[in-house]
Amino acid sequence: MIRCVHCGTDNEEIFTYCLNCGKPLEQSMKGFKPRHASTARKGTCSLVTIRTDGGTGPEIPLIEGLNHAGRSGPEVVIADDPRVADQHATIDVGRDVVFLEDLGTRHGTFVRVTGQRNVADGDQIRIGHALFAIQLAIPRPQPSTDGAAWLGSAGTTGDWFGRLLRLGPGDAVIEAHLLRSPETTLGRTSGDILLPDDPFVSSRHASFAASGAGCMLKDLGSTNGCFLRIRGRVALEDGDFVLLGHHLFQFKRPVAT
Repeated sequence: MIRCVHCGTDNEEIFTYCLNCGKPLEQSMKGFKPRHASTARKGTCSLVTIRTDGGTGPEIPLIEGLNHAGRSGPEVVIADDPRVADQHATIDVGRDVVFLEDLGTRHGTFVRVTGQRNVADGDQIRIGHALFAIQLAIPRPQPSTDGAAWLGSAGTTGDWFGRLLRLGPGDAVIEAHLLRSPETTLGRTSGDILLPDDPFVSSRHASFAASGAGCMLKDLGSTNGCFLRIRGRVALEDGDFVLLGHHLFQFKRPVAT
């Protein structure tokens, strides 16, 4: 399977274009390298710092080619965040596509979900202050001899398709919520899963629905969004929000004329 770097959809290797977003799957191949200018130039793309009050801060220009982000930079320096590694992520700026890649860091790199997005087993999602993991590959227990559900299991009803695990320090599971069909919603004051003490969560924030063998995450017009931890490299589009540690950036790319 080829996971599209633009929308995250898994595609059979026989296809040339993603069945979901229509982008060329050539860009999702591990060996694909974006075309660069003959010399590295500044000013083609940038990361705009988003302040804690929601306003914009300094704009960091990116060079064409490989940009390193982390405590030691040098292109994007984030010196005051313990959740950011010395070499945290790279942003590879090409003429046709821009790739963001996490460098195997402990705390990861997150991109805000626009609208809705397919998520897979093991994917991590940040909503407000909470970090969750999607669990879809759940073995179903064999029926007991007397027809009773096993203690500690999810029961025997068939209306659930996975679990949403809330993670604590060291990725320890501190809460587990069943994801039920047709849809499970999450919010601060309304929904099947409530986060009443998190001011960064909207009243109705997000929903999770079964989608084939996977799960569809949908942002319900929340103020602060849902952030998906990237696996491998993903393509950045103009306006995308990127979360590195506690620092939020917006990616900007000038429109070609």
